[in-house]
Amino acid sequence: MDPTTDKSRAPRSDFYDGLDVKAKHPDNVVDHRPNGGPLLSLLWSKEPLNGQTLYLGGEVGSDGRIYCIPGHSPRVLVIDPETDEVTQVGPKELVSNGTKFKWLRGIPVGDVIYGLPCHASEVLRIHVPSQTVTKIPIPYEEFYEDPKIAKQQRKMIWKYHGGNICHDGCIYAVPQSAWHVLKIDPHTDTCSLVGPSLPGKYKWYGGVESGGSIYCVPQNSPHVLRISPEAITLHGDYGEGGHKWHGAAKSVDGTIVCIPNNVHTVLLITPDENEPTLTEIGDGSFIQTGRHRSDGKYKYLGAMAGTNGKVYIFPSGSEYVLEVDTRKNIARNVGPNLRDSGMERIFQNKWQNGLTNPHDDSVYAIPLSGETLLRIDCQNDMDPNGEGEVEVTTWPLPSPFETLDKWEGGVICANGLMYTMPNNCKAVLKIQPYNWKP
Repeated sequence: MDPTTDKSRAPRSDFYDGLDVKAKHPDNVVDHRPNGGPLLSLLWSKEPLNGQTLYLGGEVGSDGRIYCIPGHSPRVLVIDPETDEVTQVGPKELVSNGTKFKWLRGIPVGDVIYGLPCHASEVLRIHVPSQTVTKIPIPYEEFYEDPKIAKQQRKMIWKYHGGNICHDGCIYAVPQSAWHVLKIDPHTDTCSLVGPSLPGKYKWYGGVESGGSIYCVPQNSPHVLRISPEAITLHGDYGEGGHKWHGAAKSVDGTIVCIPNNVHTVLLITPDENEPTLTEIGDGSFIQTGRHRSDGKYKYLGAMAGTNGKVYIFPSGSEYVLEVDTRKNIARNVGPNLRDSGMERIFQNKWQNGLTNPHDDSVYAIPLSGETLLRIDCQNDMDPNGEGEVEVTTWPLPSPFETLDKWEGGVICANGLMYTMPNNCKAVLKIQPYNWKP
């Protein structure tokens, strides 16, 4: 998210007055199905949620329930999609290198969900069948000969941002400010630090697996980081610093599409066993932030591949959805101007994470500070050689809807229902597509 945003109030237009609020945002539930939109519901925990930055991602467990990864929250949150019950499990107070930004993103392996450390000095382990929540130590003191460096690495904040599974069955976490890649072996429930030393802060933001390796997105690092069990290597040179790209999504052909944050191009990574191909497409004539700011920064925050094979990049400050077709190496804006059309009155940090739902061939962008759910309907653009166009729409949220940084991450269940993880909002957002049938 954009750290420069005023935390008390997101930049926005006053597109409608107070008399319209209840009509657009009824309490707890808003049914857009009569107009071809989703049914949106807020689900509240039996034990009220308190605080901010509660959960930072979630995963579906082997029991079909959803487990939310604690950021500032003291406990793991569980969502049961069969009953819509929201409960908490595990110790009353999870602590690891403090209580803030403990873990960020989760990786399910069999009956276990692993929470990847952000500020935490341990890996979170959720054993689904027994509902037990424990921590796996990271061997800093064994790895670093200098006790001062070991302590520095253990106490470091913003250690990792995301991760993925490689073909050896192990999880590799992406170094944000940590010096080494973190390897988690689910076979032994042990951790190790691997690869060369990678000093620097806020180096990579997210990693996507493709072609047998994990490719990490350069935020402040000059290079793309490639992680595989065989080697950890650096590729390309895009200059130090700049908060360049912010996460990525994998297209249908395996190309990794990196999201423009403060740069004016999309970075495409085409995997290869030897040297990946790195290509930049687009330019500042249409890859732009909104008119509310003059620095050109914080344009987009997240992306997902649609069922039509194209990747859709979600606006943070930008006023358009950005579409990337990796088969033709083309990027373009699609849909209406979100500000001019009045489709979303928040100007910054509108949407971040997203979900692709094959049940209605739509991509959904989860509201961060935005007051609407963004939907990109791909049904009329399924022919790769055709001239179809996606439909971009927004759907007002139920009240309360004005919280900033509402949800962080979401999951789609096997039946097509979608649930989001509470960040500053104290409720789960349930998204039911218009054509959903039990």
